[in-house]
Order: sequence, then structure tokens, then C-alpha cells
Amino acid sequence: MRRWGWVCVLGLLGTASCKKDVPAETPDAGAVETGPSALTEKEPNERPDQALAITRDSVVTGGLAAEPNKLDEDWYRLAPGTPRIADVTVTGLPGGDVKLDVYDQDRNRLVGVNSEGEGKGERLPNLYVEKERWLVVSPARKGMGGAYTLEVKYRQPNDGEEREPNDRAVDAAALPLGQTVTAFLGHSGDEDWYRVELAGPVTPEEVPAAQDSGAPAPGTAPAAPGSTPAAIPPPSVPDETPVIDDNGAPSPTPEGTFGGGEPPAPPPENATPTAPGELGGAVAAQAVDAGPPPEPEVPSVALKIELSAVEGVRPEVSVLSAAEAPLFTLQGKEGEPLALRNIGVRATDRVVYVVVKGGWTGTGKAQRRTYNAQVPYTLTVSQEEAGAHAELEPNDELLKATPLTGAGYREGFLSPKSDVDNYVLTAREPVLAKVELSGVDRLDLTLSMVEPPQGDGLKETVLLKANDGALKEPERLNNVACSGTCYFRVEGSFRKVNGKFVKDFENADQPYRISVTTVPDDGSQEREPNNTSDRAQDLTLGKAVRGTVYPAKDVDYYRVDLSDRPVRTAITATLLGILKVDVGLYLHRLQPDGKLTLVQTSDRAKGDQPETIRYSAEPGVYVFEVRDAKNREANFQDSYQLTVEEGE
Repeated sequence: MRRWGWVCVLGLLGTASCKKDVPAETPDAGAVETGPSALTEKEPNERPDQALAITRDSVVTGGLAAEPNKLDEDWYRLAPGTPRIADVTVTGLPGGDVKLDVYDQDRNRLVGVNSEGEGKGERLPNLYVEKERWLVVSPARKGMGGAYTLEVKYRQPNDGEEREPNDRAVDAAALPLGQTVTAFLGHSGDEDWYRVELAGPVTPEEVPAAQDSGAPAPGTAPAAPGSTPAAIPPPSVPDETPVIDDNGAPSPTPEGTFGGGEPPAPPPENATPTAPGELGGAVAAQAVDAGPPPEPEVPSVALKIELSAVEGVRPEVSVLSAAEAPLFTLQGKEGEPLALRNIGVRATDRVVYVVVKGGWTGTGKAQRRTYNAQVPYTLTVSQEEAGAHAELEPNDELLKATPLTGAGYREGFLSPKSDVDNYVLTAREPVLAKVELSGVDRLDLTLSMVEPPQGDGLKETVLLKANDGALKEPERLNNVACSGTCYFRVEGSFRKVNGKFVKDFENADQPYRISVTTVPDDGSQEREPNNTSDRAQDLTLGKAVRGTVYPAKDVDYYRVDLSDRPVRTAITATLLGILKVDVGLYLHRLQPDGKLTLVQTSDRAKGDQPETIRYSAEPGVYVFEVRDAKNREANFQDSYQLTVEEGE
């Protein structure tokens, strides 16, 4: 009995262990999706309620009837179930032109794609489908039709990529400062709008307070021209980096704040130049006392916009205000990137829009906007680190010139190659300005003084131009007379390539610096421009005037009026020379027709030795000319001195 009991116990245990070893039943998971669904269009499907649903990757075979009086429309419902990016492609119609349209649930048209010609397909690479969208395939014109294949591919939306449609301000994608977005210009009508949020607006009460303390107002960008400038490095070191405080770096998020430079040290009270009239050293560093400070200007923010190249696309970038008013627009070159620096916007604008689209190419009927549905671009918008010292684009016209101060500097970029930067200096009393432009790698710069058009239909006039330096070398303008407003221009120089003069210089990475120092115009210095006889500077007998022979081939004219003298007047002109330049002195008589007649010279070319002219002058107007006797050298640092006295 006992033996049989153990047998029963062991049998029961074995049975239990056997049950544990039996695998549990696996529920039927259905068919495994191994590729896109093969679907066939079914008529009628001319309305949303008749649309064929596309819930996963699918290839649809369809056809459009060629009807002479109406367009055959095939409706499809994109319904992936969860938010997805849809890549939609339709093949072309044999002998016909096909188009794609996207509608919302209320039959509002969101996107239309019809970029290619007859027999070619269309593509919309990044349509965002949050819940559902309706897609319509139709011929571009009545009387067209034929078979087509529609392919829809879904993928997971990724952070940092565009989601179509975004061709209006209301649909603009948020783009935080410093972050990069990947997007397509997928068809000829594609516009990509991005919403960029800046720091909070500054109130009028906060602006003066921020300027008095030297710190930016809460939530604002650094102070703009017209406010208290940041600390200025010595003009003799044009490539010195400006001082930026701990808040000077751009914030990576729209909620960040942006700091500015330190406040300047006030000039010594009743400071006077150590050598009156001389531009250089302590004199150059001393700003002219222009009276009470101007009214505070609204601060500005400078943005950096970087757009990658896309083959076959000529990019066009615009910056718009919150009211969609254009602040800046630029078209690049086909297949080339854009690096836009110092794009100026008002700090009082909390929001600006950056719009990217394909620029126009071709002429006449062949004109079209460029696009590429196969290759994406990348876009990054950030704030410039130069702060209040940044140039403010657009400044390619004199009316949009960036302001300069009488003892300050700006940092700018020449990018793209065709970029031209204009600056304006405003003086409330006559001053003499020294303008210095630093050198930049890969750039041969030209610095000019420009006079605006003096009447309707007239062109601007270049009064002075400095292009003595080559690649990386600085440029300067000395003793520029300014009373009111004076305009200066920075641009790339022309060079000859393959027999043509072109501007092919740009550098979007390293800024140039344009600095200005001013001193009062007390009559002891030459007043540029004085390089033509009609701009000759009036001389007072017995009073010396100092000037420089710069840039190369500089000519300085001085006028002496002896018209009221009843008889001949004996005059003696003495010119003290300078190093490097063999200065020559030439005396002309001004004829009634405005032409000059040379009457005497002194150009022995003895280096810094003086030149002297003694002349018995009949009543009339005389013009003295000072220049390099060999017309090839220049010296921006040392000044000659010209004195014209009555008597032998």
C-alpha cells in the first residue's frame, strides 16, 4: 500500500511538471506589413466623402478622365492615425500636366503643387498630417487625362524639421535663436515662413535708464547708435575685439536675454588736443564736444542668418516685422549658400518672420522660381555678438546707411560678394573726421566718401576713394570735412578675372571694423575733399595749414584770392616736406573760364626738404597745388605744412 502511494505522488508531480513545460498559446497578430499597400483608385471619388483612405505607406494606381468641359478630380484621404510627415509623389500624365492639391476637412485649399511640365510628375516631400488631410490629383487643364501612379510614404516627425504647409505668418514654424531647421523648397510656389522671437520689448522709460547705467534695459538688445557707446579701443588698433559683458553672447532660446558692452569712460573735462589740428594719437582719440547728447534712439538687434546651398535653387531670404512689413530682402546665387550678417531689426519687435523661397530664374515665359524637392536646406538664425557696434543691414543704399558716432566704431561683414555697406556720420558743428577701415582675410576693401544726388534724376558722387591696400590691408581717409551729414561706403574692390572686372570677395566669418574719430575744424588742417580746383580750400595769408598726401595720387588744392589788390602782390609760399613722399608745390592762376594756368613750380624731389615759391602776383585768383612730385607715394601719418605770406 505504501509503495503504491509514492507512485501516485510521483505521478501527480510529473503531471504538474509536464504542464509547466507546455508553451502558452501565442495570439494571432495578423498579417505582417512588409511593404506599401497596393491600392486602386475607385470611381466615383470627386468629393471628400468618396475619398479613398490611405492609412499607411501605399502605392495607388489611378486614372484621370480627359473631359473637355471639366477637370476630373480624384480625392484621397490621408489618415495615418498618429501625426506623420507624408512624402507624396504622383507620376506625370502621358501628354498632360498633373497637379496636386491639399485640403483640410472643410475643403480649404492649403497647398497647390504644379511645378513641372507635361509628362512630368509632382512631389510634396514633407506634408504634415496631424489627423487627416485630403489630397486631390487632377489635370492642370481641361481635356487632359491618363493613367498615373500615386505614392504616399509616412514617417515619424522629427524635431528641427519643417512641416508643410508653412507659407503664411499664421502657419509659421517657431525657430528659436541659435537652432537649425531642415526644410525643402519642394515646388515653385513654396514659401517657408519661420517665426523668430526676440527679447521682450523695451519701454521708452527703460531706454534712458539703461543708457545712463551703461547696461541694456531688461530684456532688450544692446544700445543702438545715438545712445551711449560701449568702451572704444584705440583707433590705432582697428582689429581689437570689442568688450562684451557676460550677457553679450546670444541666448540659444527665444526666452534668453542679450547683453551689451561696458559704458565708456567719460573724456577729461575741458580736454584739448595736444597738437591742434593734428589727427593722430591723443587728438584722434578725443571726440568733439557736440553739445547736449541726442535723444535716445530705439535699440536695434543684429541677426545672423545662415542658409545652406541647394543645387538648382537660387535662394531668396526676407525678414519681416510682426506686421509683415519688409525689413530686409536678398537673393543669392544659384546653388550657393547665404551667410547674412548684421541683419538689423528693432528690439521693440518681439517677433520677426524669416521667409525662405526660391528666387526667379530665366526670362519671359521661361521665367520661374527655383526649387528642389530632392535636397533639403538648413537654416539657422542667431543674434550677432557685436551688439550695439554691429552694422545694420540692409544698408546698401544711402537712405538706409548705418549711423556712425564721432568717436566710435562699427563691425560689419561683406557677404555676399555683391554686398555694399553705407554709413552716415552726423555732425552738429564743423568737424574733421579720420576714418579707418581694418583689413580682413580674403578681402581687398575700398573705402569711399559719397555725396548723395543733388537733384532729381542725378546720381550720387564719389568724393574720395581709398584703395591703397591689397588683400588683408587697411584703408583710411584723413581730414574729411563734415558739417551736417557725411556718407561713407565699404565694398569689395574690383579685380580682373578672365579678362573681366568682377567683385569676387566675401568673408562671412571675420568682420571688418570701421572707426571714426573727429576734432573741431579750426582752419589749421586741410579739408578733404579738396582734390579738384573747384573744391580748393581758401587760405589766409600768413596762417599755416597742415595736410596729408593720402591716399596715393592725392592732390590738395588751396585758393588765394588777390582780386581786390590794386597792384601786384609779392607772395612767398613755403611747403615743409614729409618722410617717404617727395612733395611738390605748384602755383596756378585761375582763368575766367575756370581753367588753371601753371605759373610757377617747386618740385626738386628732395624728400622732406622744404619747397618754396616766390611770385609777384597780378590781381586775380590763384590756386596752390600740393602732391607727390612723382605721383606714386603716400603717407597717412605725417603732415606737410603750407604757409603763404605776403612779401619776399
